[in-house]
Amino acid sequence: MATKLTEQEIEAIKGFQQKTQNVIMDLGKIELQMADLESVKAQVKDVMKEVSKEQTEFFKKIEETYGKGQINLETYEHIATEVEDNTVYQMGDDEVL
Repeated sequence: MATKLTEQEIEAIKGFQQKTQNVIMDLGKIELQMADLESVKAQVKDVMKEVSKEQTEFFKKIEETYGKGQINLETYEHIATEVEDNTVYQMGDDEVL
């Protein structure tokens, strides 16, 4: 023999069903947002690769023009790393980047 639940119990069950549906919808929205973010992340990584490639090409041209060395980012001066006897002179980190 089946016994019908009370209205209060039925409403509690309906509440749980609605809460479950809300959680599922929220998770779906989060998944869509994550997919969008992953797409944006991939695009930004591609841009970073391009910037890195451009930078490498630029500094190759600088090296061709001025020789091997470092650029002081405070004064924007090229500092040769080789001296006449072909030994390498290393500047301190606080002096040249």
